[in-house]
Amino acid sequence: MIKDFFIYLGLGLVLLVLQATWLYGEWINPFRLDLVFIFIVFIATQDQLGMGLILSALLGLWVDILSWGILGLSMTLYPLLLWIYHSVWVRTNIQSLLFKVFSVLILQVLYCFLTYFFLNLSFGQDFTREQSFLSILQSVITMLVSLPLLYLFQVFFGKRPAMG
Repeated sequence: MIKDFFIYLGLGLVLLVLQATWLYGEWINPFRLDLVFIFIVFIATQDQLGMGLILSALLGLWVDILSWGILGLSMTLYPLLLWIYHSVWVRTNIQSLLFKVFSVLILQVLYCFLTYFFLNLSFGQDFTREQSFLSILQSVITMLVSLPLLYLFQVFFGKRPAMG
């Protein structure tokens, strides 16, 4: 379990570095591919909720430091969305790749609107129609990127048979 924690944490940090450097530039501005969010959704499908909550809080803290400048926003929303998705995941029989991909879309839209809500609440920033359209468009792009990523995560980190 400790080994899995550090492997997931390392991969999450690699994805965070990718999203903060190569995938954050003028050519995709104002869209930000949220690779860490896709990874959080994958972690929610694993059987270890406690480890997932800790990982999502740590990755959310680093996303906050690199993105918003407000500590606590992603650090709070990532574990909350992981818990919601994990609760739905374990109570349904729909556990396919397409369910994960559409869940990324729905949860990303929820994440964007909650982020803008808290930014409005904290700093009084207005949320315009253009920002809501861009949030939905960003969510669709993140959903499209999640299809190959979730497949790769499932192939490399899928449930392994127990040794012994």
